[in-house]
Amino acid sequence: MIETTDPPGEDARDGSYLSSLAGRGTPLTVLTPMPRRWVPLLRAFLFIRHLMGAPADLKRMSFIHFAHWSVLPRLPGQQRRSRYAYLLFRSDFNGAWGKYIDAFSLEIPARMALIWGWSFGFPGALPPEPFRRYIATNDLDVDHYYSAYPESGVTEIAAALRVREAYERHLGAADPAEFGAAWQAFLDEAQGDLYSWEAHP
Repeated sequence: MIETTDPPGEDARDGSYLSSLAGRGTPLTVLTPMPRRWVPLLRAFLFIRHLMGAPADLKRMSFIHFAHWSVLPRLPGQQRRSRYAYLLFRSDFNGAWGKYIDAFSLEIPARMALIWGWSFGFPGALPPEPFRRYIATNDLDVDHYYSAYPESGVTEIAAALRVREAYERHLGAADPAEFGAAWQAFLDEAQGDLYSWEAHP
């Protein structure tokens, strides 16, 4: 477990393969202003996308722990209605800031345009460099960051959960006389995930 109050700083955005925080996790919070008239359309798009579940291309990006977009009609504590609404993006992931942004730009540029295209100043998702500068400009400093498993990536955590489920299913209530068969069934199901731990200590 790791908890830090040190902000990432500018080195988080240098495009390197190393995270600027202790452990393997890197946080990202992006706030972009947008015209208020587009709020209903963007909210409808995000709601439909939520009902459809996580798309397959995002699931293949196994370095992402969490990613979520929210539309804010006004900021917390704001008394008067402003001219703008805001799109808030929150995420944390394994690796470095620059590589994460490039992955979105290169792998799912159309979806990035559908989401951030409503915001002021959006340059398009391609080529990556202008998109990276846009995100960096609107990236908020992180004052506090918590990671329960700082030395484990998304792949290892998902594998550990599958191993635990397989163990409980095959061995949790196994009769001693049937342990050998139950153990073999457990290994048959979990071997690939056990190997992933060995390959990524």
